[in-house]
Amino acid sequence: MSAPPSARPATDEQDVPAEGRQAFELAARACYRQIGVPFPERVVWVPSPLVGAFAAPIAACLATGHRNGRVLDSVHRAVDGTAGETIGRVVRDAVQAAADGVAGDPVHGAAATAQHAEIAATADPAPRGMPTGTRATVTEAADAVVRSAVDAAVGGVRQDTIRGAIRLLWRACLPGHRSASAAWWWWPFRDFVLLCPPPDELRRDQVGEGDLARRRLHCPDGPAVAWVDGFGLYFWHGTHVPRAVIDDTLTADEIIREPNAEIRRCAIERRGWDRFVIEARLAQIGPAAPDPGNPGQTLTLHDVPPGVYPRSVRVLLCTNGTVERDGTRRRFGLTVPADCTDPIEAAAWTYGLTPAQYAQAQHRS
Repeated sequence: MSAPPSARPATDEQDVPAEGRQAFELAARACYRQIGVPFPERVVWVPSPLVGAFAAPIAACLATGHRNGRVLDSVHRAVDGTAGETIGRVVRDAVQAAADGVAGDPVHGAAATAQHAEIAATADPAPRGMPTGTRATVTEAADAVVRSAVDAAVGGVRQDTIRGAIRLLWRACLPGHRSASAAWWWWPFRDFVLLCPPPDELRRDQVGEGDLARRRLHCPDGPAVAWVDGFGLYFWHGTHVPRAVIDDTLTADEIIREPNAEIRRCAIERRGWDRFVIEARLAQIGPAAPDPGNPGQTLTLHDVPPGVYPRSVRVLLCTNGTVERDGTRRRFGLTVPADCTDPIEAAAWTYGLTPAQYAQAQHRS
C-alpha cells in the first residue's frame, strides 16, 4: 500500500461522480429511514476504505466525549507511521469534518455507536456497477489489508478506549465482508455518516474464450484495484498477493519461506522460473539435454524444495519455440511430477507422450 505525494482532502467530492454520490446517498437515507433514525446532516466522503477504517472510529470516540488530546495525538501518530503521513492528513480531515460539533454526551454517543451496526445491516447502499464475483473479491481483499493496517497502527497505542473502538467498529463497518452481494463501504452513525466510493481503477486479465471466458483481477506492474488516494490491492492472475510480489522485491529465500502456497506460486511466476532456479540454487537433476521439440535449445530439470508446492514436484526449464518481439527467446518453467528422472522424460510428460515419441516431435511454437 502506498499513497501519492498529494492526496486530495477527504471531503473533496470531486473524486466521486455526482450521479454516483446521489445514488449512494439516496440508498443510505433509505437505510436510516427503515429504522426510524433521521439522516445526519454531516455526510463525509472518504477517498478509500483505509481512511474510513481509521476516521470513523476516531470520530465516533470524539462523539462519546472522549477528547483526551494526548491519546488522540498518539493515535494519529500511529496512523501516520502505519499508513503514511499523506493518508494520516486525510484521516484528520475526515475526522474533523465528521466530528466537529457533534454531541459530546457519552450516553448519546454510546447509543449512536450501538445504532451503527443496526443501520449498516438494513440494506446494501452500494451501486451494482461490477460483477458480484469481482465485488466480493475486492471486498474480501480490502478487508484483510485494512484490518492488518488498523491492527498494526492501534496495537501499539496504549489506550483501551481508542484501540477497542477502532477494532470493534471496523468489524461492524464492513457489511460487504458478510455477503457477496454487498459492494463498498460506509460508516453510519446518528450524527454523521462516512461514505467511500468504489475503486478508481480496476485491471483484469481474461481466461478462456467465448462463452467460457472469465476475467480475473490482475496487474503485473502495480495495483489491480486502486482508490484515488493511492490505497491499492495487488493481484496476480486472480490471487490477492502482497505488494512485494508484484514489485518483485522478495528474495528467493523469502519466497521459499512464504507460508501461503498460492502466494509462493505467484511470487515464483512473477520472478520467472529461469531466474528463480538460479537465485534459489535449485539442484539440477542430470545434465542438460538438447530439446528434440525445439532444435537448438536445451532442457534442464531441477528439484523444487519441499513446501514450495503442496505436493512434491520438479521443474523443467524450457525455451519458448517462438522469438519475442525484441528478438529474444523466453525461458520458462513447467512443474512436472517428482518421479521424472531426466529432462526428456519430463518434457514428454507435459505433452502426454513417451520419451521416444517426444524425440520425434516437430518444432514447437
